[in-house]
Amino acid sequence: MSSPNLVRLFVRSWRLVTLATLLCLVLALGFSLVQPLRYSSSVRLLITHTNVTGLDPYTAVKSTERIAQNLSEIVFTSSFFNGVMASGDVDTTYFSTDEITKRKEWRDTVETTVSAGTGIMTVTAFHPKRDQATALAVRVSKEMSAQAPDFFGYSVRVQIIDDPLPSRFFAKPDFLQNGLFGAIFGCLIASAWVLGRRRQTI
Repeated sequence: MSSPNLVRLFVRSWRLVTLATLLCLVLALGFSLVQPLRYSSSVRLLITHTNVTGLDPYTAVKSTERIAQNLSEIVFTSSFFNGVMASGDVDTTYFSTDEITKRKEWRDTVETTVSAGTGIMTVTAFHPKRDQATALAVRVSKEMSAQAPDFFGYSVRVQIIDDPLPSRFFAKPDFLQNGLFGAIFGCLIASAWVLGRRRQTI
C-alpha cells in the first residue's frame, strides 16, 4: 500500500478513529473517577557514605547511589512498614489487616526515586488527607535514617535536606495522564482495525 493510499484510508475512516479515541478517553477518565482521590507530600533525603577511603570520586558516588537504591527497596519490607506504623504519627486504620492487601496498599502509598549519579532520594507519600500524606513522608524518611546503619553500617547517613512539600491539589489519580493514555490506546486500536479491514479487502 502506497503512502498516499494509506493517508486516504485514514481520512475516510476519521470518524471511526475519532470515536474510538473519544470513547477510550472517556473510559479512562471514568476509571480515574472511581479511584480514591489522594494528596501527595514529598521529602528529599541526602544519603552519604563517610567510609570512602581509597575510592575514586566516581566509585564513591556510584557506591552511594547503590546504597540509595537498596534503601528504596527496604522501604517496602514488612519490618520497615511496622517501624513507620509504630511511631504513632500516622493513621494505622488506613491500611488493611490482610497481609497481601496491606503490602499492595503500602506500595501504592509510598514512592521512592533516586537521582541518577547522586545520593539524593525523594520520598513521596499519598493519602486522602494532606496532613497524613505529610506525616507518612516524614515518618518514612526518619525510619530510613534510623534503619540505614543497621543494614549498611554506621558510616552511612541519611539526612532530610528539604522540608515536606505537600501538593495543593489531588495528585492521584492523574486525570491528564490517564486520559492521554486512554486516547492514545483508542487511536491505536482504531488504526489497527482500519488497517486490518484494508488487508482483508485486498
